[in-house]
Amino acid sequence: MKMNYFLPIVIIFTVLQVKNCQKITSLTACLTEPGPKLRIDCRYQNITNNILRYEFKVNRGGEPQTILSTINLNHFSDKYHNRASPYITRGLVQLHLERFNASDVGLYTCALSIPKDLTVNQTASIKVQKDRLEKCGGISILNLGTSWPMVLLLSLPLLQAGCFVSF
Repeated sequence: MKMNYFLPIVIIFTVLQVKNCQKITSLTACLTEPGPKLRIDCRYQNITNNILRYEFKVNRGGEPQTILSTINLNHFSDKYHNRASPYITRGLVQLHLERFNASDVGLYTCALSIPKDLTVNQTASIKVQKDRLEKCGGISILNLGTSWPMVLLLSLPLLQAGCFVSF
């Protein structure tokens, strides 16, 4: 009796690929100075080099309004045209909304799409209320009073994973 291993190998390979593809890992909102300026951080995991497409929308109980989009280029709200700007780096897409005010509160949604990736579009939402927003601040391992030997010790797995150090 001869077993065909082709199908199980294809299934395992597909599952591993989907598991490691693009997905939103967190969505946060905060206020920056001067301003107030709203900043929405849409963090994602992505192991491909394909082009990222994104879309930010807000819903205040009616029809969602598109703030910025590279997914649907012709759909955007004039209300945000001169106030919204993106900042994009690998693993992070930010929405910066100038002159944030009470009429801007609502449910903000980040949608990501990476064409030719194996996963479907990823979306995440966060409720933004003006009186509940914290000021943006960077958290760094370097400003938490951590000693340099501890930083190096914590960095070893990352260096090994990147093939910079071998044991």
